[in-house]
This record gives sequence, structure tokens and C-alpha cells, in this order.
Amino acid sequence: MREKDYIVVIGSANMDVAGYSHASLNYADSNPGKIKFTPGGVGRNIAQNLALLGKNVWLLSAVGDDFYGQSLLSQTQAAGVQIDKCQVIPGEGTSSYLSLLDNTGEMLVAINDMAISDHINPHYLAHHLAFIRAAKAVVVDCNLSESALGWIFENAGQTPVFVDPVSAWKCSKICDWLGHIHTLKPNRLEAETLSGIPLSCAADAPKVADWFHQHGLFRLVLSMGGDGVYYSENAGESGWSAPFKTQVVNVTGAGDAMMAGLAFCWLEGAAFKNSVRFAQGCSSLALASVFTNNPDLSSENVNVLMEREHV
Repeated sequence: MREKDYIVVIGSANMDVAGYSHASLNYADSNPGKIKFTPGGVGRNIAQNLALLGKNVWLLSAVGDDFYGQSLLSQTQAAGVQIDKCQVIPGEGTSSYLSLLDNTGEMLVAINDMAISDHINPHYLAHHLAFIRAAKAVVVDCNLSESALGWIFENAGQTPVFVDPVSAWKCSKICDWLGHIHTLKPNRLEAETLSGIPLSCAADAPKVADWFHQHGLFRLVLSMGGDGVYYSENAGESGWSAPFKTQVVNVTGAGDAMMAGLAFCWLEGAAFKNSVRFAQGCSSLALASVFTNNPDLSSENVNVLMEREHV
């Protein structure tokens, strides 16, 4: 892999602020507890995971000219991600996600403020058209607006576009663009939402994959929970990859790690089946870490995990 080869990730960057109460919550009062500030955002997380895997990766996103924005950019850059093409928007608040959890760890309420993501628009992206087209892969998340996603699909040229649907609600933005997507990584609910086909059991997965291919999608990587992952390439290989045995510590960021693994393997020229297995290994490492981005993520550690699973 040549040193100048790079990946562009276009998506959200936000600060996750979580308040953990030490006791049962007393509403309309101050509650003793712990507050954690964690760099987040699907696009940003994917970019950091790609950097941990040793890839040359640029993040295209938007932050405000506030403390959160400065902190996000500095921490993301320190993790190895190129952030010089990110926008800093004067007078705007950085995207943030504020959650409140009780003493059992259950999230009771949350507020997300992602309005700044609207600045990741066609006008901004057009400034980086040549850079995007020269990338070996582009990864996008569905936190982007419909207009931004449409611009990317129309203008990426020959660069393969990998898409993280983010949620069943947000993934509907890509309904009309499946023929422009190289790799899509939905979960069961997202795949049902897009296809309109119920995924009541594992046997339904091939039928859903056929629907996606009929609508132009090249590669589908469908997460089916305990059933594992069903992968399918248009006019290519398909099959099941069993789930990894993982002691789950934190589910946040597992899907982002998986997407990073898929993009990493594409640059490495790995076979599709092996790419899916590697991506599951990335996800397993994320699940086993208290951090959204496991600092121990590396191709070496993923390969060790895969060998252990194979035995």
C-alpha cells in the first residue's frame, strides 16, 4: 500500500456528555454523580479506528468555535486522524449528545444537538471534490443531510463509497442511492426499514440481500445479532460469518469499529469473506473495551483474536 493512499471519512463529530447518578434520581433537584465527556460521532469514531489500524485518514466534518470543538479536534488529531479539512464554524455550538443515566446504568433521557451537521453541505464538499475523488475509499454516515449524501453519491466518481446507516430513522435518506453504494452495513432493523422486507429469522437474510442487489447495491454486510453477519456481493460470494465470543463491556462504537474494519480490508485488497471476519474482530475489540474507540485496536491484535476464534 503506497504511503499517499488515503481514506476520506465524511460525517458527524460530537462530544458525548453522560451524567451517571450515584443513587435513584431525584427530579427537580441536584443529584450527586459522575459526568463523563467522550469524543464521539459516527464519522469521527470510524476515522479514529482507521487511524488505529494504521491507515492514512482524513475527516471532513464541522465543529463550533467552542471548548467542545477545540477538544474534539485536538483529541482526534492526537489519535492520528488528519483534521485540517474540518470546518470550524464561528458562533455555532459543536454537535453534542447529553444523556442522563440512573444508578442502574439505564439511560432515562437524552438530548442531541446536531444542527451544526448542516454545515457539511454540498458547498463545503465541492471545495474538496478533487481530494474526495482521489481517495481510495470514502466512508459516510447517515447523520449527513440528504443533500450532502446526494452530492457525495453523484460526485464520488470511481471512488467506492461505504455507508453506515446510523439508525433506522436516518437510513431512509439513502433509499434512492443504493446503486451508488459500494458497501452498506445495516443491522436487522435498518435493513428492514430500507427493504420493507421483514427479517424475522436468519433464513430471510438472502432474500433481503437479493432485494438490495436488485436495487444496485454492490456489497451488503448485514449484522443479525446472535446469528452473526450475513454478507453478500452482487454476482459474487455470500454467506454467514458466526459471531465472535465476546465479553461485552460497552456496546457504543462497535458498529463504527466494524465499518472501519471493512474499509481497511478494502484498501488491503482482502477477500470479502476475510474482510467481514476481520471487521467482526474490530467490533469484538470495541465491545470488550470501556472506551468507544479501543486504544488497543490494531491489525495485529485483530488477527490474534481471529486466530483464537478459529481454534
